[in-house]
Amino acid sequence: MRKSQFILVSQLKEKLLEFPGIVSSLEKKDPYFIDKIMLWLKASENIFSTYNISEVAELAGFRSKIIAARMVEGRGTNIKRNQIKTAAGILYDVQNTVLSVLTPYEKKMNECREIVKQLLVITAQTHTQIYNQSQPFEDFIRKIWIYILSDNDLKIGAVKLKSLLSEMDIFMLMGDEIDLSDFT
Repeated sequence: MRKSQFILVSQLKEKLLEFPGIVSSLEKKDPYFIDKIMLWLKASENIFSTYNISEVAELAGFRSKIIAARMVEGRGTNIKRNQIKTAAGILYDVQNTVLSVLTPYEKKMNECREIVKQLLVITAQTHTQIYNQSQPFEDFIRKIWIYILSDNDLKIGAVKLKSLLSEMDIFMLMGDEIDLSDFT
């Protein structure tokens, strides 16, 4: 079974949205800056690892640079300052690595989102699928998907979606994009 690209995109966007706060903590000389960047890196590594994304090694490499800065020997060496300097020096590269992984997935997801929007608009115009509030939302989404798969004109879009995404991702996209007022 394919892993959800919808969830991957959401998780990576969430990580990138956290990044300005980390940069601000550096700017404000937050004593927990190193902890924050290390937690962020580890969480991002976990996402990459879950999806078998090879850039996990690059993130681990960045983390290792920060850890290595802690092991500097010498008299009067300020370990914390070395770590902060090292971490500050790699911040752009760290976020750029995550962004470069996210971009192709996000592009593909946006392409699929447009297809879903078109399919939903056409389906709504047929007035064959009416949403009943007593019906579970997920069941209604499945019902629309079955209708799309069975309609000869809409099937082409459905096949394109199925070639790019898992069915679970398609359902999540449909749930994200549907305007229930079009189906009442």
